[in-house]
Amino acid sequence: MLDALRGFALFGIFLANIRFFSGWEYLGPDQRAELAGSAYGLLDFAHLAVIDGKFYTLFAFLFGLGFALQLQRLEGRGAAAGRIYLRRTTILLGFGLIHLFVFWVGDILTPYALLGFVLLAVRHWSDRTVLIVAGLSLLAPIFGYALFWALGAAPSLGLYEIAYAMMPPGAQNPMIDLRLSEWTERLQSSFALGVLRFGYLFDTWRWPKLFAIMLLGLWAGRRLMRGELLEDNRLLVGVVLSGGLSGAIAGPILASLEGIGFDRPHSLIGLYAVTAYTFAVIPLGLAYAAAFVLLWRKASGVLRILAAPGRMALTNYLSQTIIGLTVFYGIGLNQAGLWSIQSLLLFAGVVYASQIVFSQLWLKSFRYGPMEWLWRSLTYGKAPELKRIALP
Repeated sequence: MLDALRGFALFGIFLANIRFFSGWEYLGPDQRAELAGSAYGLLDFAHLAVIDGKFYTLFAFLFGLGFALQLQRLEGRGAAAGRIYLRRTTILLGFGLIHLFVFWVGDILTPYALLGFVLLAVRHWSDRTVLIVAGLSLLAPIFGYALFWALGAAPSLGLYEIAYAMMPPGAQNPMIDLRLSEWTERLQSSFALGVLRFGYLFDTWRWPKLFAIMLLGLWAGRRLMRGELLEDNRLLVGVVLSGGLSGAIAGPILASLEGIGFDRPHSLIGLYAVTAYTFAVIPLGLAYAAAFVLLWRKASGVLRILAAPGRMALTNYLSQTIIGLTVFYGIGLNQAGLWSIQSLLLFAGVVYASQIVFSQLWLKSFRYGPMEWLWRSLTYGKAPELKRIALP
């Protein structure tokens, strides 16, 4: 079931990322209306209310839950468990840094890996402490935003300015950046965008949000191992109802404020947006997870189709980047800014359906996805058997 839930999150992440790969996120209202008609406003509103941030929440939650399961599998090895986990997380960080600074500014592997080191440091916290710190971390962006505003601190801690200075001439404009066709300029811009990404993580207070979600995943993983999670109807239904209600109220407010934005000066509207984000995105993302578990009991035969891409999540996530860059960027087919949002959503669905088929076919013959196999090989210092042994 966890693989299927991860596959579900992977699809949602691609739905969110396709807006950036394609340049849709950088178009003005007139350009959007010309491409998509009057329907674009409703679709953009629905994106902010239902998709934006929710699937990153789900992915981070599963990261924390997976951390708890990994430690359980490794704990019999004593001190070696910590060393294996550190190697595994360091290699993931390496993948993330390459992905971030060479390919895609929206990389999530790097912050997940960095916070993965923090999880190891707090792994002995009691459940009560984990929940208390998670709650405080969820509220930290609201008070942190107000504090930075009062102090006049730059939201990105000055990293935006550094990133802009590193970019090729004109590439500070996102659409011009997407259309860069020279590899030297593309790589220069990608490195600068990697710096910008770190600024964005501070600007949007993503660090405490991610840490809170991972802690909740750690807590859930412990309950799962004790057999106290999947059958706890009261908890699951409570998360669905409370998270759904919170998202239903705060989500439209966040959408009406056009999200938390990017590189915006501190303002009262900005504080409202950060507050709305806290009560819209994270609770609803957790509600999606709980609803999936409840639905699994009745429709596992259908939802199981998501398990194969979930087992190859790293391979499929990185493949989505390659597909996005190939189709939309100037170094590829240069389609940025030319597609309607309806076409983009259809394209995302077709790509993900293809990944489902590919993953199922691949796993019939191989034990691991290509990147999962490489990750495991680097972690343990030897290549595991990749091909499945055919039964006589």
